[in-house]
Amino acid sequence: MPDPILSSSFSAALTCNFDDDLSLANESEPAAAAVTPNACLRSEADSEAATSSAASALAQRFSSNDQAAFVAASPAPSTSAAASPGVLTVRPDQVDLQAGIPRLQGHATLGSVQLTAGIDILNANAHLGSRNGDGSRGENIGAGASLLGGELNIDYRGWSLTLGVAASLGGSLSSGDGRDIDADGVPERCFAMSLGPFTLGECDEL
Repeated sequence: MPDPILSSSFSAALTCNFDDDLSLANESEPAAAAVTPNACLRSEADSEAATSSAASALAQRFSSNDQAAFVAASPAPSTSAAASPGVLTVRPDQVDLQAGIPRLQGHATLGSVQLTAGIDILNANAHLGSRNGDGSRGENIGAGASLLGGELNIDYRGWSLTLGVAASLGGSLSSGDGRDIDADGVPERCFAMSLGPFTLGECDEL
């Protein structure tokens, strides 16, 4: 159904028959004959006036309240950029500093055995606090830098062994208890040490 506003604006449309022979026009009416060829064409002034009238009528259909509603409903621009994590993590009982490429890790399961492999490439770290990397609570301190290194952790029903070798400098030490990774109600004690290129760690339920 056509818009009543636009229909009323352009209701004065002209009609003509292009099959009419203009040569048969009455010679006594030269003015009519001069106008007849352009009778189907709307002048630029008429077109602009009709367009302006239609726009004014359309604008009057919306009150100021409607315009305010349209502005309020406009969606705000979304920001999809995610904040990059900081290299320094500070908690009430632990401080960690990490720089370079984060450790690459992979996990696998063989029956009741859990395997975790990690690769370090061009990174440096330092830590101090009571939240140990093996999940136990106690004391840890250390700092080091690694060019390339690998580490393998084997977990079996609360018992775990960690072995690692790397082209690195520095050292770290951690010791704690209270871990219960297999949720059997028996707490585990853990100890881990890194010195130069070698890393050794273990957890047990003794």
